[in-house]
This record gives sequence, structure tokens and C-alpha cells, in this order.
Amino acid sequence: MSWQQLPPVGTKALSWSADYAVSPLSFVGFDYTLVNSGTAALGAILRWATQQRSTDEPYRVVIPGYACPDLVAACVYAGATPVIVDIQQDCYNFDAGQLAELGDSIDAVICPALFGISMPVKQLRNTLGEQVLIIEDNAQWFPECSIDRKRFTLENYELPEDTLSADFFITSFGRGKPVNLLGGGMLAWNHQRISDFKLHLNATQESSSRLKLKAQAFNWLCHPIFYGALTRAPGLNLGATEYHPLTTVEALSQPRQQRMPSAVMAYLRGHCRVQQQLLQAMPVLWPQQAQEKRLLRFPLITQSRESRDALLAKLNGAGLGASAMYVRPLASIDGIDELANTPFSTPVCQQLADGLLTLPLHKGVKPKHVHQMIHIIDEHRQWLSDKPAA
Repeated sequence: MSWQQLPPVGTKALSWSADYAVSPLSFVGFDYTLVNSGTAALGAILRWATQQRSTDEPYRVVIPGYACPDLVAACVYAGATPVIVDIQQDCYNFDAGQLAELGDSIDAVICPALFGISMPVKQLRNTLGEQVLIIEDNAQWFPECSIDRKRFTLENYELPEDTLSADFFITSFGRGKPVNLLGGGMLAWNHQRISDFKLHLNATQESSSRLKLKAQAFNWLCHPIFYGALTRAPGLNLGATEYHPLTTVEALSQPRQQRMPSAVMAYLRGHCRVQQQLLQAMPVLWPQQAQEKRLLRFPLITQSRESRDALLAKLNGAGLGASAMYVRPLASIDGIDELANTPFSTPVCQQLADGLLTLPLHKGVKPKHVHQMIHIIDEHRQWLSDKPAA
């Protein structure tokens, strides 16, 4: 067994680009503000939305049954009711039958990009109509029309067609996210669809030098030797999926705001070599949606929990940083049942929780790691599919 271990994700903290000075970030069609986390961005949007209502009826927000419990935390913060819905087997989208059964009771929908695979928001807009608020949750993806490593500016940044169909989108700048500022988030609104959005935020004070030291420490800990030691430390439980309430929404500190455009540019200019090699060698989950996206992790789906756990053991025995991601569907996570409405069964989400694993794609993954991944997967290819089991 290897004493070293690749981290499952590993975008360097406060990554730098020489284009920072000439490239402030602005979007075509969207305005934005920066807050203390991606969860805070979601919570602020939903609180604003609930305050627009003239009725005391519960504000019902549809969320997928395989997702981070922070979605529930954002709803609870805003006084909204999260409604858990299953997803489809053949593609990453909400179960159409369950959405139809909810009918006009839906007030908002949160569409998380899973590992960088985003939902077909334009299709959902056509299905749900203009009155339903749609939020694209890009905590695991920075939206791109296409992968362009030669990008030289972030001004008038073009967004994908699906994102343009949303009312809002959010991103996260936390550890393990595509753009890593060690914390923070973006709240962006479609100024053609949302004309009266206002948010009053308290300032957050932070020392630039202290932030730099935190970034250096994080980047050291992502080295396979140090991360391997962390995985063996008792009681840390790295990567555990737990519910944490959202308590505050504040402005992102000035040192992080100043570094944001540079970190975004550095991420968008990064290569996708590992992803392309793995796409050619093994069956990615939902390939029609995953092929053209810059993925945060490479998702694989096995036929059972037993085969997934066996494959995880073999990959991580070689120090390859495989992860099971969310090992339980959202409704089964401690504390969620009493906070969310679960009107349907979610069998596809259960299959994902049982069978899904991911491989790392960050710059710390070297050719030798890719060869090991492919070798191990080739030996157990009979366990894999490209969608959850029927």
C-alpha cells in the first residue's frame, strides 16, 4: 500500500495569472457580487426571492436527491422549503415525471453542476415556464462556452446558453473547488430577467499576509506525502458529507476579491490533458454531457456498492486519490429528513450513492498516475457502466 495519496481535488490556492492586471471579470448578460461562500450566495438569492412574495404560502425549492447538504442549508437560511426530487438515469437532469407531479407548486429550482456536468437549464426553462426561479449552482464548475486555454481577457465573458436561461448562477471559491481562494463565492444575476436585485452586505476584514500564509500551507498539504499522512490521521474523517447550517452572508474580503480574477484566469488556462486521456480510456458517467466540459473530478459508476468499494480500495492502495463523493442520497444524511420535503422515492440517487466514484484531474496527477488508473480500471472494466443501473 502506498503511503502517499493524491488529493481528490487540488486546484492551488490563490493561483496566479500574469493577465490579472489587464483582465477584470465581467459577464455578458449578468451582474455579480462576491460573498463569503457559495452556500451564502444561494442563501442570499433564496432569501431575496422569499421576500418578493405577497403570500404566506411556503416557498418551495426543488433540489436533486444526490447533492451536497449545503443546498438544504441555503433553503433553511432563507425560510424556504427544500423539495427533494430524483434524477434521470440516462442524463443528468431532474426526473421529469416527478417535476410534472409537483406542477405549479414549484417556486424555484436549484440545478447543481455535478463534477462540472451541468443540467440542461434551457430545457428546464421550457418545461417549467417563466415564473419559476432557476438557479444554476456552479460550485463544482466555472461556466465555459468551450474550453479555451488561449483566453487573454475576462472582460465581456461569454456564458453558455444554458446559464443564460437561468435567473441566477453561483460559484464557490472554497478549498477543493475549481477556482480556489480558500473560501468565498459569487452571486450572479441575469439583469434581463432580474431587474430589482439588491443585497446589503457587511464587510469582512482579513489580512492579506495571513491569507497568503494559509494558501502556502494548503498548497503544501496537497502534496501526496502530506495528504497521505492526513488520510491516515485518526478522527479527521476527510471528505465526510455532513449538514452544516448557514448562519451569515457577508461580503468577500478585499484580499480575496483582489485575487479572484487572477485565479479564474489561471484556472481557465489550465490544461485538460488528464481528463482527455481518461475519456479515451474508460466509460465516464453520462458521456453525452461530460465530453465537452472541464471536469473537476472524473466520475465513474459501478454496478454496486461492493464493486465500488473494492475498486476504491485498489485505486487508493496505489495512492491514486479516488473518492466515493456523496456516499448517501441527500434524504438519508443526518438532519436532512426533518428539514426537507421528500414526496418521492429517489432510486437513481440511491444508485449514485452506492456506485459512484471519482478520480482526480488536478495538476498533481502525473503520467505515471494516469497509467496506474487505466491499468486498474482495465482489470475491472466489467464493473463499470456509463449511467446508473436500471
